[in-house]
Amino acid sequence: MMMDCPRYNGNSHPEEYVKEMITYCGFKQITDETEIVKFSKLMIDSTIKIQQDIESCEGLVNALKEDITFSIFKNSCKRKLQLLKFKVERDGGDTALFISNFRKLCRDAEINDIEKQKGSLYRTLPNDFFRNEFIKSYSTINTMNDLLICFENTLNEYSNFIRNGSAVAIKHVATGRYLSSWNKSYLTGSKSQMAFCGQSLQDSNAIWLIRSLDNSELLTYHSTIFLQHNNSNTYLDIHTKRDSKSPASGLTEVSCGTNDNYSDYTWILEHSSKSENGEFLKTRDVVIFKNTYQDFTSNKHKEETLGSHDVTFTVDSDNLQEVFAHSGELTENDKWCIELID
Repeated sequence: MMMDCPRYNGNSHPEEYVKEMITYCGFKQITDETEIVKFSKLMIDSTIKIQQDIESCEGLVNALKEDITFSIFKNSCKRKLQLLKFKVERDGGDTALFISNFRKLCRDAEINDIEKQKGSLYRTLPNDFFRNEFIKSYSTINTMNDLLICFENTLNEYSNFIRNGSAVAIKHVATGRYLSSWNKSYLTGSKSQMAFCGQSLQDSNAIWLIRSLDNSELLTYHSTIFLQHNNSNTYLDIHTKRDSKSPASGLTEVSCGTNDNYSDYTWILEHSSKSENGEFLKTRDVVIFKNTYQDFTSNKHKEETLGSHDVTFTVDSDNLQEVFAHSGELTENDKWCIELID
């Protein structure tokens, strides 16, 4: 195994240079400190002038720090640290590389005070969620290790949240089957593209893009959302007149289309339990989808809930689990589990 001899030109921290040189000399079986220092001085760029009577590694480090190149290097690292921004992996980032760069820049800029380290990391955070979670733990962070544990915990929490436009699968809790659609139409009712519960495993028919009516990054409960079928680009909706009935049980038909009636394909995202109070939608959350509309016959505000059950209907020899909407009391058949795909 070959090792290149370290050289110093002011583009690295003096302590790191001396450590590398000690390692190199050890590889070459040079262990005497005076000899290591003598050899190290020979590998310093000739533009960097230091006193020649240095005989200890510590003295060499201090001498290199006194040169103007070290001040320039340190200030450069501070500026790089100010420009450093964190990106999660789903946005093309690399957390391990980011942490490595952050720690190295803190070291090279000689930012050793934990309060300054906390401030530096805070400025790299990408959004309000990260910043708010970081602030919650701010007073308990006393070391760099504490800081990185807090960062990792926040990242793990964030990775579970579902963002605006995420691809998801939606599993019916009671039967374990996934909300699906394909390019086949109901034989009754609106004769629109069918919505049904298909396999107990995700397939391409069970992928939906979940989008918010607003431009928020994270999906919040009680917000208005769309469910766009990934394969067909149609939207999960309720038929405009509410008079088309589901094929098996005669409840309100749920289908997929590009209806012009805005209220037909918007859904309100709600917790499945009154005891739950999280603000943001996370993967594996169990939710309720409600569709609200104005009933012009009675001139009253009404709502219906998305549901399914183990009742099936048949189309072209395919036996499909019925999906519907209803205005009755909530039951276990109205609960859906959101699973993040991408």
